[in-house]
Amino acid sequence: MDASQSQPPSPAAEDRHRLSPALRGILWMLLGVAGLAAVVLSVRGLKTMEMSTLQILFLRAAVGIAVIAPIALRSGLANIRTTRPGYHFGRNAVHLAGQFCVFYGIIHIPLAVVTSLEFTVPIWSAILAGFWIGETVRAHRWVGMAVSFIGVLFIIRPGVDEVDPAVFVVLLGAFAFAVQNVMVKVLTRTDSASSVVFWMNVMQAALALPFALWVWAPVGWAHLPWVIALGIAGMVAHYAMTRALAVADLSLVFPFDFLRMPLLAMVAWAVWGEVFSPWAAVGALVIFASSYWVATRESRINRAARAAAATGT
Repeated sequence: MDASQSQPPSPAAEDRHRLSPALRGILWMLLGVAGLAAVVLSVRGLKTMEMSTLQILFLRAAVGIAVIAPIALRSGLANIRTTRPGYHFGRNAVHLAGQFCVFYGIIHIPLAVVTSLEFTVPIWSAILAGFWIGETVRAHRWVGMAVSFIGVLFIIRPGVDEVDPAVFVVLLGAFAFAVQNVMVKVLTRTDSASSVVFWMNVMQAALALPFALWVWAPVGWAHLPWVIALGIAGMVAHYAMTRALAVADLSLVFPFDFLRMPLLAMVAWAVWGEVFSPWAAVGALVIFASSYWVATRESRINRAARAAAATGT
C-alpha cells in the first residue's frame, strides 16, 4: 500500500475498480467483522486462563506492532507518517476505553448479549457523523438501522429478563466505539489505512502498558495461540474497517457488523455451551434482513446515479 492512498482516489483510479465504492466498503466491512469475531473468541479464551483484561489489551497491541511494523517499514515510512498525532492519540484513548468496557462484558455476560449491545454502535455512529462531520444519512438507512435496533431489543428483551450491570458497561463501550469510528473517518481524509492501524497499535500499547504491569501474570505456551490470534485478528479487523470507512459512509457499512451476532452465538454454543435462544435467533434474522435491504437499496441508488452521470442528465 503506498502513500498515495492517503489522498482521495482520482476518477481514473476509481474507473479501474469494477466494484462500486459501496460494495467495496461492504466487503472490507465483512472482513472486519470476521476479525472482530476472532478477537472476542480470543478474549474469552484468555480469560478462562485467568488473564486480566488490562494485560489482554496490552498483548493485543503488542502483537499488532510485531506484525505491522515490518510491513510498514518495508513499504516506507511515508506510508505511516501523520501530521495529526494528537488526533490519533485522542482516537486511541477513546478506543482503548471502549475495548476495556466491551472486554469486561465478554468476561461477565454471554457473547450473544455483548454482541447485540454492540449493535448500537452503527446508530450512535450515524448520529455522531451527521452532527460531527456533516455526513448525509439517507432516509432508508435510518429506517434500516431502526429496524435493526428492534432486532436488538428482541435479543436483550429489557423488562422481561434481569439486566446484568455489565450490560451498561458494554453500552458505554459501544458509545466509545461510535466516537472513535467518526474519528477514524476524519483521519482517513489525510492518513492511509496503514498509518491509522500502525499508530493504533503503538499508542494503545503505550497507554495500556502501565496498567498491564500492575496486574501482570506470566504468559505460558498455552496462552500463545490465543494471544497471537488476538493480535492478528485485531489488526486485520481494524485495517479492513478503516478501508471500509475510507470508501463508504459509516451509515452504510456498519449495519453489516450485525452479522457477528449469529456467528459468535453459534461458536459460543459449540465451545462453551451458551444457549442461543429463539428470541436471539428472531433478532438476528430481523437485523440481517434490514442490513440486506439497506445494501440493495443503496446499490440501486448508486447505479441510477452512475447512469445519470453517464448520460449527462
